[in-house]
Amino acid sequence: MQTLHRNSINMFSKACEYAIKAMIFIELKSSASRKISLNEIAEAIDSPVAFTAKILQKLRKSGLIISTIGARGGFQIEENKSITIKEIVIAIDGDGFFNKCILGLNVCSSANPCPAHATYSRIREILLTDLLNLSINQFSKLLKKKYISLK
Repeated sequence: MQTLHRNSINMFSKACEYAIKAMIFIELKSSASRKISLNEIAEAIDSPVAFTAKILQKLRKSGLIISTIGARGGFQIEENKSITIKEIVIAIDGDGFFNKCILGLNVCSSANPCPAHATYSRIREILLTDLLNLSINQFSKLLKKKYISLK
């Protein structure tokens, strides 16, 4: 079984990695009648509760999850809503991943490229077309089959 794990290559921020894991877990466990608590999510993704709360707040503000307050409250994904990794990355880290220079240079562009521009442009294109368009539902199906784990 593969594990989605902290010691992997960090393509995204820590907050974004937790957000992706949280969304997969919510997709897997929630339903119209069942909402997932903050504590349950934090435990499942091995994240501090306060940090998880901030991440979930960003996801809610972006419209990716629904939250309900109260004794029967918690988090869920709207039924039949398909959410991609790209949407989560934008909600948590913004769109810089998709359009900023990999070396952090302000003047990097196709007209004035940095030494890594051409290579990273090809990598970014692959990420945008293949990896980042994967849906959370695709990952939750792998979890159901026990092919991957969130810890």
